[in-house]
Amino acid sequence: MFAYLKGTLVAAHPTYAIVDVQGIGYSLFIPCRVLGELPSLGQAVQFYTSFVVREFSHALYGFLNSQERDIFEVLMNVTGVGPKLALSLIGHLTFNELQIAVAHKDLPTLCRVPGVGKKTAERLIVELKDKLPNLLPLDAAHWAIPVNDPKTQQIQDAILALINLGYNQNTAQKAIKQSLKELPEDVDLPTLITSALKNV
Repeated sequence: MFAYLKGTLVAAHPTYAIVDVQGIGYSLFIPCRVLGELPSLGQAVQFYTSFVVREFSHALYGFLNSQERDIFEVLMNVTGVGPKLALSLIGHLTFNELQIAVAHKDLPTLCRVPGVGKKTAERLIVELKDKLPNLLPLDAAHWAIPVNDPKTQQIQDAILALINLGYNQNTAQKAIKQSLKELPEDVDLPTLITSALKNV
């Protein structure tokens, strides 16, 4: 129903944000880690949204990029996973961490997320193993970097930076991968992004 909302950020909390769109205030539930990525109050912001209708509630969920929104909607199709738990998964695991955990059947990583027990983690692995590769075709598993390696987060941050500049995910990932081949192992994030822009 709502693909995205673009307006002025008027309130931001760890679990929700309020956006003014031409005089109408929309309240959106957001992943907890999004709070640190939001602009200052009064600044323009765009959320990609998922409108979830339940028997006793209608709620909007907001994400800063379409990939997170798409993953949220995939997660909600997993048996026993509702919007609250899907949001918790996105809030505590990056794209790369989630996909690698599913691919490697890494129960401890999934169980780190509040609300995820062993049975839920097992269902996530079974039901997502064929869905996530299609959603994120060039995932972190192709980098052969461990989940707990800071390099994984740096790669994800660089990819998101290119996506925010208007490039699609596949283009961004290919550019980052090429840059990593050309740059030293200890390259910093700004240098990686600058190099990737030359490779898109």
